Amino acid sequence: MRMQIVMPQLEVHRFSSPFENTPHTHDDQYQITIPLQGTCHFTHEHKQLALPPGEGIVLQPSDRHSFYIGDGTGVVVIRIRPESLYPGDSSVYSEPRHRKQFDVSRVSRVFRQWTADMMALDMADPLVEEELEARMICDLRELIWERTVPASPKMVAADRHLAQVLEYVHAHFTEQLSVSSLAAMAMQSRYHFIRSFKSLTGVPPYQYVLQLRVREAMEQLKKSADTVTDISFNLGFSSTSQFFRAFAKMTGMTPEQYRKSEGRR
Repeated sequence: MRMQIVMPQLEVHRFSSPFENTPHTHDDQYQITIPLQGTCHFTHEHKQLALPPGEGIVLQPSDRHSFYIGDGTGVVVIRIRPESLYPGDSSVYSEPRHRKQFDVSRVSRVFRQWTADMMALDMADPLVEEELEARMICDLRELIWERTVPASPKMVAADRHLAQVLEYVHAHFTEQLSVSSLAAMAMQSRYHFIRSFKSLTGVPPYQYVLQLRVREAMEQLKKSADTVTDISFNLGFSSTSQFFRAFAKMTGMTPEQYRKSEGRR
């Protein structure tokens, strides 16, 4: 069995039961292979390795490799671009060790959270995908270096650049927004921007935008005769079903129920 999550900057693959691949390389990606149960029979540049649970191997781009697993074995493979592996504003992170012991329960928990987020979130919205990818990269960095990526010194509520971002979001929340463009406006990396934005507002950028859209939808449902579909489209929701989910989560009722309740007042 194989599960996978593919993002622009990283890929995550979960292999279980019998699996074997042929020798190959990834020219522009690091690869981190972590056995979760059973033994992973790994070949790295013609050297044979037997990796027990938690005994991970970190490959440089272009390292030639392959592996084989039998019944009852599970392995997580993570591939990430070099520019995303290291914090862009930190010089204290050394090259990852070639062999590293990982906490199997922690890796399993992180993988389950990534998978659950993929299933629960609306990945049609670019803002959602960028946020999830940034969180995944931060989680991976912490797994490798066993410490939290240091926060940017700009992570303060008084930051004038963050204030400009908030002003921009309030003016353009019905449009497609991206973490990359907002982070550039805040003069921070994507990863630090998400953390500093949440520190300031209490929620990550995507949830903040959803709240603005739902609040505006509430006003339009009260004051206009536009259909729910038209309101959903005009406010930038990727689909009517996404609008219904966000509205119900925030208000406890569907858009139609809300409109009826307001009409009786």
